[in-house]
Amino acid sequence: MQDSGKKEKVLGYSIDVSVGGSQDSIPAVQKESIIQQDGGTRAWLQVVGCWLLFMNTWGLTNSFSIFETYYTQKFHHISHSNISWIGSMQLFLTLFVGVFAGWLLDRGHLRLVLITGIAFQVVGMMLTSLCTTYWQLLLAQGICVGIGSGTLAFTSAAIIPFYFTERRMLAAGVVSTGSSIAGVVYPLMMRELFQKVGFAWAVRVLAFVMLGGLSVSLAILRPHTDARKERALLSSALLRDAPYTIFIVSYAFMVAGVYVPYFFIQSYALDLSIDESMSFNVVAIMNAATFFGRFPYNYLADIYGGIAVLVPCCFATSIILFFWRFVHTLGGLVIISATFCFVTGGLVSLPAVTIANLTQDKSEYGTRMGMGYTIAAVGALLGNPIAGLARDGDSVDVLGRWQGAWFVAGGALLVATALMTWARVLRAGVDMSVKI
Repeated sequence: MQDSGKKEKVLGYSIDVSVGGSQDSIPAVQKESIIQQDGGTRAWLQVVGCWLLFMNTWGLTNSFSIFETYYTQKFHHISHSNISWIGSMQLFLTLFVGVFAGWLLDRGHLRLVLITGIAFQVVGMMLTSLCTTYWQLLLAQGICVGIGSGTLAFTSAAIIPFYFTERRMLAAGVVSTGSSIAGVVYPLMMRELFQKVGFAWAVRVLAFVMLGGLSVSLAILRPHTDARKERALLSSALLRDAPYTIFIVSYAFMVAGVYVPYFFIQSYALDLSIDESMSFNVVAIMNAATFFGRFPYNYLADIYGGIAVLVPCCFATSIILFFWRFVHTLGGLVIISATFCFVTGGLVSLPAVTIANLTQDKSEYGTRMGMGYTIAAVGALLGNPIAGLARDGDSVDVLGRWQGAWFVAGGALLVATALMTWARVLRAGVDMSVKI
């Protein structure tokens, strides 16, 4: 006897999988996701290539505090907020450029995208080593490196969903550990190079290291299909999907708050009279903690869905940021920094694959992801400078001086939590069996 009414939910949509039914009745975009393989040599080589891209894009952002501190010491007349515009511009473009990179990727121009991104990144870092003024750094590191990072970061996130379905979140988690490794290795490497060869050659060595890793990515990354697909660069019609729109706005608030410690942690440590050498170690410890935070959250996301994991992570992160105001010792700073980064382990890798889960028609994925990154870029551009402005430079008390920055970041994460919860309820109610 046939069970003609049996249905299952996949990514929040009902699909007829009745015993007597034909698979031809399943929409093509959903059928593709069901029959997709989750492994093989080629698929895992894409993970390696994307890992190296992640290492040299988001890893640079995770390491920006070493540059923030150096520039603040070099340009005494420039405020923390203004210095942070360099890193914020880089972070903004890392997200914003994705909409254009996605359009080219959908047309089959993977190698062009990779070569362009690598050129902008390496040339930008080389130019950074020659800079002597603030505006030069803004152009070289903020804009040139930012364009390269945006091109490569989007590519690293866009490739994985085409090779993995059931283990998509886990594969994305593996890729995202690249930024954690960079955040450990690069600050320690730069600390030694600053002392031995100076800033200029330290940055050049970093550029050569990046070129080596990115060249490997260029050699092994392959497009999922040779088909050239036409899609819109932007589509206002997609914004009528309320859960998707609310989620990408929440993504903007999340990005606005979550990178504040990455930008200011070393300066905060120095204000607490912590040894400069030890302040580099604090940055490395932070990023080491993110490594251990990648896998459990991505594993849970494969079971319960991305938003179900992102909501508690965002809420816990906001609480940690509010408590940062009370940290005044090296031990306390190490503990709260490591806890913060462990809790935020999934906040970098999960949004992109969550957008994939919110997408019913896979032909729209590139457009949706590009638009999501573009909206999030606004938060990336404004979050850190606003936090820097909230820092009270006239306060004698270090804790009081920095509390505004932590409160701005915590408030942004609290808003992100509320919006993500709203998006989840709109798409699937409180039914936790639906993965989103």
